[in-house]
Amino acid sequence: QSVPVQELSLHEGRLYWPGADDDGFGFALTPYAMGQACQKLGMPAAYFARCPKSLQDAQFNHWRSVERKERQKAGGDGEERWTLRAKNSTIRGVLSAKYEKLDNHQLLEALVPALSGSDYQVKLFNISDESFHLRLIDPRMSRLAFPGDPLLVAIHVANSEIGLRAVTIDACVYRQVCSNGLVRRVAGKSILKQRHIHVATEGLIPSLQEAVQQAKLVAAAFMEQMILSAKTLVPDPERAIQILASSWGLTKQTVEYIRFGLHGESRPDTVYGLLNAVTNAAQRLSPDGRFELETLASVLIDTNDDSRAGASLRHAVLAPKSAAPFELALS
Repeated sequence: QSVPVQELSLHEGRLYWPGADDDGFGFALTPYAMGQACQKLGMPAAYFARCPKSLQDAQFNHWRSVERKERQKAGGDGEERWTLRAKNSTIRGVLSAKYEKLDNHQLLEALVPALSGSDYQVKLFNISDESFHLRLIDPRMSRLAFPGDPLLVAIHVANSEIGLRAVTIDACVYRQVCSNGLVRRVAGKSILKQRHIHVATEGLIPSLQEAVQQAKLVAAAFMEQMILSAKTLVPDPERAIQILASSWGLTKQTVEYIRFGLHGESRPDTVYGLLNAVTNAAQRLSPDGRFELETLASVLIDTNDDSRAGASLRHAVLAPKSAAPFELALS
């Protein structure tokens, strides 16, 4: 529903507005939705979450009124509308009035004709209250990195119904022996990115068709770089892991996952081994965390990435054991 902000009120942690529900019990908010509401009202979400419900009510209702008065002083009519997305009696998204729906089922319905002509296989599917991820491989497009180690062209489709992310299609390389995935951005961007604003549903199928074909071509080319990475030695794999941890802000647990994965690689002293240790560790993360780490990992072999940060990271990882610390290498 699209609701004027001045009609909203929070009582005992539940959101109310005229005609919201028949039983008068209001709506609970998910932590993510509450964080969105806090951001719109200029309140620190982490602090707000720690407050007792009575204080949350007072702050929400106060700042909602202040926001309206400030807009009136600026010459507006003071009315702002929020788009609220709910399931049953829970608000799952607090979005701007410009937000346009492009739900998971709409995306899938448009994706089916865009995938015609190939026998795709699903290798990853995850749907949660916040996001949707789908990874498809084309078994006809594959290469052997080594005997018994096939790589396949894949595409990765993602969406969020509550504003966490746009609709995206990305190129992906899928390693069959361990289900690892490597996501490759082009110039730092997805092949397709459709924000939930100005959604042209009539043009969605052609856009998806074009993006799918382009993603497959990008993935096929990137697969060659991945195979070549098996010939590139990493002089000090342990130091390389620490460099990645520092550069990407990895948790200690994720670093341990990478170390564990590296021990299982037949070529742990190569970029190929390091790359697969990272993408194997990514499988232990949340779907969004996994996607992010798989995207970061591609920088290790993406020689088309001419950014200073990417080049510095690759240089530091491949530096000999006697090289200066990573901080000096970057400078």
